[in-house]
Amino acid sequence: MSKHQSDSSEQKAAESVMLATLESQRGLQFDPNAKLPISVGVQPDAIDPENRVVVEVYARLGPLKGAQLHKVKGDILKLALIGENIGPEWQKILCFASKEAAKYVTGKSWAAEATRVFGVEIVVVPLSEKHQSIVVQAQGRQRMVNPT
Repeated sequence: MSKHQSDSSEQKAAESVMLATLESQRGLQFDPNAKLPISVGVQPDAIDPENRVVVEVYARLGPLKGAQLHKVKGDILKLALIGENIGPEWQKILCFASKEAAKYVTGKSWAAEATRVFGVEIVVVPLSEKHQSIVVQAQGRQRMVNPT
């Protein structure tokens, strides 16, 4: 049975690998059951309550396009809201799988300025060749264009 065109299971698996790598590199301990002490229902991709770190992760390879830009802007807004509600001592990380994808929030866009203003750290955690191949193949399948 073939996967639906929009199935993102490959990216979710890659994001798990990226989070495990980030955990190892930074000495973090993400708790999948952790909840943030805020009144609105917002849940980042990973929380380390002891080290006070919240993470949003995005396993896109290559430049962001179309709705992907909005997804990343939503992640920035989510991290900004979290930061405003739990305090400045929490570290907010937006993690990408490629420098090309991260470029949108490290360059001169207003989204890049928002990451700086809201204290969101941009981290690139490259995927292994195996995971890159899987994600690239999935991105090819997911390519959606409007019919002419």
